[in-house]
Amino acid sequence: MSSLTRARQRVGAAPLRRLFETLAGPVGLPSQPGASYRGLRTVTIDGTTLHVPDEPQITRRYPKRACDHREFGYPLVRLLVVVECGTRALLAAAFGPDNEGELSLASQLLASLNAPMLLADAAFDAATFLQQITTTGAQFLVRGDANRRPTITQRLPDGTYLARLGYRVLPTLLPVRIVEATVTITLADGTVRTEPWRLITNLLDHTRELVHLYHERWQAETTYASIKATILDGRVLRSRSTNGLEQEIWALLATYQALVRAAADAALRGHIGRSD
Repeated sequence: MSSLTRARQRVGAAPLRRLFETLAGPVGLPSQPGASYRGLRTVTIDGTTLHVPDEPQITRRYPKRACDHREFGYPLVRLLVVVECGTRALLAAAFGPDNEGELSLASQLLASLNAPMLLADAAFDAATFLQQITTTGAQFLVRGDANRRPTITQRLPDGTYLARLGYRVLPTLLPVRIVEATVTITLADGTVRTEPWRLITNLLDHTRELVHLYHERWQAETTYASIKATILDGRVLRSRSTNGLEQEIWALLATYQALVRAAADAALRGHIGRSD
């Protein structure tokens, strides 16, 4: 065992987690493109997986995927982050076994929401989770599952409608606004794909421009590309113990956030310099 490995074992994961939590937070200015919507800071939440070493100590906590009673591939860590749109800064992060699911991890991140506008995909449209977001004071714009058929309570002049969610789930139904749209995507090979979208929001007095705002949630995909493809260069994480692995993940997130903060500081100095 090398002296570096022994030193890492003594340090543990907690100091690296604390370092990330110290660095985490928004860095964008209200005037920065994509950073806000009608005075609300726009953030998005999404998940990804990280490949980790196939070691017995690792797989006890982070198992492989299985099919027909057979395991395959690398063990996986499910990582979930809250990302500031416009800057791709990290506000918070949580991770666990791949089979834990994104909603349970997302509930750990609600404390990072301080009245922003949260954008999320259809994996986060559960009524209980949307109610939890509302209790933080945050607004949400979430794509609804294609199978969801909300009961209309009032049709509005702009083509959207009001509805309530949480039948047989919430003690008090959650009032929402539904924005329906047809999205057409032209792929690089010329293929055209059209699909219906149903967006759910607790902003009850705004218009269909929310369809365009929702596209900002793809900032999360760019964030993960920076972490996994640029910083990690597609590599499997190196640590061969659970404690070392968690230390490595917090260090990875802290490194990414430090680079984002450095870029934001440089951009701000350049903006002030031009103003002078």
